[in-house]
Amino acid sequence: MPYQNPQESTLFKKLSVPSEIHLRKDKVIPAIQRLESYIKDATNAGMKEIRVIHGRTGSGDMRRAVHELLNVHPDVESYYPAPPAEGGPGATIAVLVSSL
Repeated sequence: MPYQNPQESTLFKKLSVPSEIHLRKDKVIPAIQRLESYIKDATNAGMKEIRVIHGRTGSGDMRRAVHELLNVHPDVESYYPAPPAEGGPGATIAVLVSSL
């Protein structure tokens, strides 16, 4: 079997992409840019679901911006509020479109 660069393997990518992203202390625009990049990386790694930690306090601007992006992002199939054990109103679970 020929040598495969570990950075190019799907397994390496899957292991190097965390299952969640924390946006709580970010400003909205940079956070959404990070989220867009993260969704692409997670999709390319073959992940099925991600958790977006946006926080539950404050004005709700971050949550609204996250949901607006998830509504239109081509790699997101659906999303829903995280269950209480996974962050409750401070987090959103996004189901990703299969990259296969």
